[in-house]
Amino acid sequence: MKNLKTIFFAGAIILSMASCDSLDTLNEDEKSYTTTLPSALMTSAQVNYAYFLTNASVNDNNFRGYAQHWTTTTYTDEVNYNQVKRNLGNSHSILLYRDVLQDLINAQKMVQDKEALGSVEVAVKKNNIAILEVQIIMAYQALVDLFGNVVYTEALDIDAYPYPKYDDAKTIYFDLADRLNTAISDMDVNNESFGQADLVYAGNVAKWRTLANSVKLKMGLHLADVEFEKSRTMVESAVNSGVMSNESETALFQYFTSITDMNPLYDNLVNESQIVPTAFFVNILNANEDPRRDVFFNPESKKGGEYVGAAYAQQVSYGDYSNMGERLKEKSNPGVLFDYTETCFLLADAANRGFEVGGTPEEYYTKGIEASMSFWGVADADTQIYLNRSDVAFSTAPGTSKEKIANQLWIAYFNRGFEAWTEYRRLDFPVLKAPVTAVEEAKGKVPVRNIYSIFDKTLNGDNYEAASNAIGGDLMTTKIFWDKF
Repeated sequence: MKNLKTIFFAGAIILSMASCDSLDTLNEDEKSYTTTLPSALMTSAQVNYAYFLTNASVNDNNFRGYAQHWTTTTYTDEVNYNQVKRNLGNSHSILLYRDVLQDLINAQKMVQDKEALGSVEVAVKKNNIAILEVQIIMAYQALVDLFGNVVYTEALDIDAYPYPKYDDAKTIYFDLADRLNTAISDMDVNNESFGQADLVYAGNVAKWRTLANSVKLKMGLHLADVEFEKSRTMVESAVNSGVMSNESETALFQYFTSITDMNPLYDNLVNESQIVPTAFFVNILNANEDPRRDVFFNPESKKGGEYVGAAYAQQVSYGDYSNMGERLKEKSNPGVLFDYTETCFLLADAANRGFEVGGTPEEYYTKGIEASMSFWGVADADTQIYLNRSDVAFSTAPGTSKEKIANQLWIAYFNRGFEAWTEYRRLDFPVLKAPVTAVEEAKGKVPVRNIYSIFDKTLNGDNYEAASNAIGGDLMTTKIFWDKF
């Protein structure tokens, strides 16, 4: 996306210099818009948010490594938790603040400022504002889940707040929850919204409302260990309002085969040869004869008839291990923003905590596995064989109910690194161990936080120091407020 912006502006400069003749005529284009459209800003924000979740560049996204689903064979600084070398805090901040939130907030202001005439236009305007609001909330939640305290009430207004303060992470969560309630109530499923400019749901307001409730379910569960009654209220309210109930409601970002619109994983998995699954992940799937293996991994890369993973964070030879499945290497493979599978497992967790969510932990656990299998194209018969295994069935699988749910959720989150890492931090299973080669700053532990950008420290020093002190230190070992155990 950044390259596209560079090309666009370079082209604009060249065109402006191309001729000095008939400038008045050249500058007139009756077919083009003279101002930015809010729908175009939302489209751009969706592209960048999908990139944040989907890509596997060592400069932008090492979460699949933190979750220990996969590792790199040549360049291992990042999977050894060297957050300083790549200044990952800077990458996440720029992408989410500048390329996502700024566009969404500007789009929202444009919609708010435009006069609506008649009840239909008023309803469409409210839908558009609410849909933008849901996306703003999702981006801010990601920032909190990455860093803890972040710039919020004074964000993205450099004139009024050139040195913005950092707000308390828990306070931000509570405010986001209130905003989410308003957005949900403002959506009118009987009226339209952005239409085809919406690259996620093509303007389907009902699906946006379902996604908003599913986000509320997730945020509520993040509060379960620190604000139990608030968590219960949010979760049960979301379920009563309507969370995802089938795969058709999954929020996907569709990629295409063209070089400018392809899934960023194509570069990471095809043009580069250094990403392989970890032995830890592969061995768990092998032990359970998981039928998703032939989709997760490349059947042509078996070694001695078996899938073989590499030791995490160690320099090894790429060709000695199995590699990723062909579906993940497809240019048009969609990115997942939020899906039905995770909704099922979140409901299993909620039911296990005693919340009234319309089902038992076992029912939702089973639905989560079935949904994951369906998403990856596994045959129903193979799914049932897997569910019948004593080491998979909820009643007989080893561990506590929480552990069973967390372990299966972790498997289902394959290729969704940020969510896999986040839920690992929240639920504490499976038990992941830091490699002995990890950087000293990790203190022998898997990171539970991303350190702030170096620019926070150099450009907003006083507020950075206040934020760092408030959370207990700008360290990758400092827990986010909801991570209590």
